[in-house]
Amino acid sequence: AQVAQLVEQATENRCVGGSIPPLGTTDMSFFRLTPFIILFFALGCDIGSNNLFPFKEGKIWSYSINLFSSYTGQNSEKRILITNAQTKKIKNGYEVTRLHSDGNFFTYQIDKKKNKITRVSAFLVNQEGLIEPVKKDVYPDLDFKKKKWVVMEQLFLIKGFQPPLENFKPQIKFEMNYFLAHEYKKFKYNGRVFSDCFYLIGNGSTSFIADTRSGPIDVDVKSEEWICRGIGILKQVRTEDTEASAFGKMSFTKELIFFK
Repeated sequence: AQVAQLVEQATENRCVGGSIPPLGTTDMSFFRLTPFIILFFALGCDIGSNNLFPFKEGKIWSYSINLFSSYTGQNSEKRILITNAQTKKIKNGYEVTRLHSDGNFFTYQIDKKKNKITRVSAFLVNQEGLIEPVKKDVYPDLDFKKKKWVVMEQLFLIKGFQPPLENFKPQIKFEMNYFLAHEYKKFKYNGRVFSDCFYLIGNGSTSFIADTRSGPIDVDVKSEEWICRGIGILKQVRTEDTEASAFGKMSFTKELIFFK
């Protein structure tokens, strides 16, 4: 999947409205995925306009999602739309609920006093639930004065491809170690220049038992994330890698194609 054209004005003038238009042949039918996301708001000097996690109600993001399996050698592509369905003022900041076009939604609290973002609830339509803690700090320091931090996560991508382990998904949680790899005053991305961007890297490892007749299977996990003020995530890449022939390596790539 390719990243579409990015925002015209938002990086140079945060108080001028802008959008990320789709490529000329992009199918806009994804806006009909849910009745909650037919909302467009004029942008200006509004709440959270220069935040790494924009939280004004009505903000909309569209991402391309690409899943790749080394076992099948195939890519699976789709799009997902995310909207700030509700934002309300709370003590020390704001609480925002983000609705995904696949039906999942998550609620976050932006603590302006402690300068951090915490996920406080999650609802997944596939009913698999979360093994990792539902409540956790997503970004413990929005200014990244703290260069390293640890987040409890779980395996999301790895699954079995060979009988009797076909579609087996390990239920394992582990510590993911994140650090700020680079900070950009100006960041050129897909032909556009953005201001105040950050490149984050996360590394983790764990193991699981898939078959009692064999030993544990080791998994190496890596995450890369590019985020910019006023927009949020531009791109995210995650890999979960095993040496087991029945599982192989899975990768997830999320790229922004539209922001309003």
